[in-house]
Amino acid sequence: MKLTFYQIYYHLKKRYDARRISCNPYKIKVERPVYYRDGQDCRGHMVLIFNEELMKIGLDSSLWKDCIFICFGEVDDIFCRIDTDLLVLDERIPREQVLNDLQEIFQYFEEMEYSVTEVFMENQDFGELMECFGRIFETPLALMDASFSYVALADREGRFANGFMNESSTLPMQMVSQLISDPAYQRSMTLAGVYTYTLEQVTFLCRNLFFEGKFIGKLMAVSCTSPLNNEYHKDLLLMAAGYVERMYERFGAFHMADRSLDSLHELLRLTLKGSSVPGERLRSALGNLSWSEEDAYYLIQMRPSYRYDKSLYDKYLCPQMEQQWKDTCCVAHNDSLMVLLNGSRLHMTDFQPELAYFLRENLLAAGISRKFRGFDGIQNAFKQTDIALELGMRKDATPWYFRFDDYALDYILIHGRGVFEPEQICAPGILKLIEHDEKMHTEYYKTLYCYLQCRYNAAVTAKKLFIHRSTFLNRLERIGELIQTDLEDFRSRLYLSVSFYILEEGKQ
Repeated sequence: MKLTFYQIYYHLKKRYDARRISCNPYKIKVERPVYYRDGQDCRGHMVLIFNEELMKIGLDSSLWKDCIFICFGEVDDIFCRIDTDLLVLDERIPREQVLNDLQEIFQYFEEMEYSVTEVFMENQDFGELMECFGRIFETPLALMDASFSYVALADREGRFANGFMNESSTLPMQMVSQLISDPAYQRSMTLAGVYTYTLEQVTFLCRNLFFEGKFIGKLMAVSCTSPLNNEYHKDLLLMAAGYVERMYERFGAFHMADRSLDSLHELLRLTLKGSSVPGERLRSALGNLSWSEEDAYYLIQMRPSYRYDKSLYDKYLCPQMEQQWKDTCCVAHNDSLMVLLNGSRLHMTDFQPELAYFLRENLLAAGISRKFRGFDGIQNAFKQTDIALELGMRKDATPWYFRFDDYALDYILIHGRGVFEPEQICAPGILKLIEHDEKMHTEYYKTLYCYLQCRYNAAVTAKKLFIHRSTFLNRLERIGELIQTDLEDFRSRLYLSVSFYILEEGKQ
């Protein structure tokens, strides 16, 4: 393994009063140390040399730019003006002792390299890779993706977790907004070398990461007060970044779920735009996530408050949602964030409390469609989310989310059936009864419809259905359990009545 000047200098400085005389601007790397012998080809090596021997090397020699020198004894001022890596030690220090110490330094980094190789050979993840780097970094280190989510940390001090990380393992929202709006930060994303950036009065050493010319994230180390420590960690960042980019090239993503979602992201965007989606591509994309066309889905549309920077969607909120809830697919569409939720794997009743918290924290309002199956239902679900947001915000802007089912009646009273098929607009409870009747060979739909026609008179309804009154009441109780609707509520009765009207009209 080859090391840089500062990798050697940093560790040697811990053992000796080493003084840097000059530095090579080309930042070369060298192999294990050798003793200098006149006429010997020692290019590319760390070279141990006495001051008398150093003076004999011609100023035009290629050794100056190809070697790192450790000189025993004081040197002439002329060497301060030579572009070479030169350290000076006390001439009384035994060369053998220094040689052994240098061998230990090289061994230290070679052990790290061996650990990294094992990570690659065993196809381990970025967390394992960062753990290897954590053994040589003496300052907190973080790997962050382009969406401001932490991929992995090497942070024994907990510096990143203390103020620079939220519960979702991402950079807090206010800091993200600050970065996005900072022109200096935007310019920094194109830099190839190590640079510094200060956030919340903490200075970080940063190295951007790229794949096929595209920015994919960055390595960040907390800056040190010592200039030598910073130079050392800059060289480490450059080295570590090379390994991270190689691993990214192998996997194609920081998170394996990212690759699985890529195809579905594209298909969801196409569907929202009204384009048709090839069935084979859809089945393949869903299969990557162990999803199915037969699964139940919900579509959620999130809109920002006026204070919100819409440019954050793709970079921050979409990945954050997908990380927090594994059974979601999120894309930015027009001025909204669209979330496809697999209701067969993540139940809406469990999801809603967490959704409310997410919306409140990120200053968003959401419209939720009713449950549907297959991608064919996405366009209508999109319309439902629009309606839920429009009517919900008009009636009461207090809630963070609005369900289409709660405003379907309002839509019907204004627009009639509108653009929807009966099963897309009618009371879900009635649709449950139809499904139950088909499956169990019951007559719950007919029973409830008759009950409404008889103005909620149990005796008249039972007589009309040719059943005993107690039989009817038992059946009505079962219907109430199935549709989960308060039949004494005026609004619920109205929605049921209108829904029956629409469904019955559709039969004619």
